[in-house]
Amino acid sequence: MSYDGWDVHSKLKWGFFFVDADKEKLMAAYEELEEKDYVLESICSSDDGKWTLHASKVDILTPDKLHRRNIAFNELAEYCGVELYDGWDVEQIK
Repeated sequence: MSYDGWDVHSKLKWGFFFVDADKEKLMAAYEELEEKDYVLESICSSDDGKWTLHASKVDILTPDKLHRRNIAFNELAEYCGVELYDGWDVEQIK
């Protein structure tokens, strides 16, 4: 990201995705995230009948911190019975 001109030492908008056929399980996971200042960006259904929850947080994440966050979100998905923590994306803040 640094090579592409991103300032990785400043705050970025990090998005995280969870997938399940049961919307209520996703909302239970979001309740845990909301307590840690995550924002619900969207929750939408797809053609296969599954729901995707997109939550975000403005934060500074080192590679190690992002790795630990991914581990924690896999554990959160398991704890809430959510089928899949589907990874992250990131946006620059303008």
